[in-house]
Amino acid sequence: MEKAHQLLRELGLTEYEARVYCALVSNGPSTAGELSKLANVPYSRIYDILSRLGERGWVEAQAGRPSRYRSRDPAEVVKIVKAEEERRLKEISEALLKELEPLYSKRAEVKRPDVWVIRGGKNILTKTGEMLARAEIEVLLSLPNIPLEISGLTPYLDLLEAKNIPVRILVPRRLKLRGLQLPRKLEIRKRENLFGGGVVIDGREVLLILGNGDELLGIWSDEIGLARFAKEYFEYLWRDSRVA
Repeated sequence: MEKAHQLLRELGLTEYEARVYCALVSNGPSTAGELSKLANVPYSRIYDILSRLGERGWVEAQAGRPSRYRSRDPAEVVKIVKAEEERRLKEISEALLKELEPLYSKRAEVKRPDVWVIRGGKNILTKTGEMLARAEIEVLLSLPNIPLEISGLTPYLDLLEAKNIPVRILVPRRLKLRGLQLPRKLEIRKRENLFGGGVVIDGREVLLILGNGDELLGIWSDEIGLARFAKEYFEYLWRDSRVA
């Protein structure tokens, strides 16, 4: 169940929530007391956990005394997660348009920004290196699925340290940093979940990284509004993260 626990954590569940859901999937309908023992979760926490899982549609309560709880089919749960993510992306997109469209409309002279689509991890790594070499003020990196090998960026990071340019990196909690030879001045923080990756340079150019494995896709742009939005979103995630 260790792999299942890890995947559930990546979908946003806490450790206790992942244990309880897995226990219900494995053992079928159970009472709160039974779940407390099966999932090794304190009884004082079990009802709050079941309530949160119920609100998300992962768990259902069956009538009776005592109440018994059952897990929703994992296939149904995946559909729920997809719907939640689509709704979140829609909200972000609408907010982005609300912020940027007025600025775009007011411009006396419309400048057509460059937009590049970059495919493959190697090409994305090369583009990231080019961006880091141009940095003059700050560098923001978000690596949710470790699409770029941090070690491959070390020469650029060393150069940025020599130029005294601050670099902040966000990585998922599960990433192990031991053994990596990284500049000492890097600021690295961890978050439970990162659903999108990217690079923001000086608040003026951005590289969004989508997908994983061999299907990595990068979208680079020097659209100032998009770069600023990406910077603000990074700052939001940074404030809600923990020091590595």
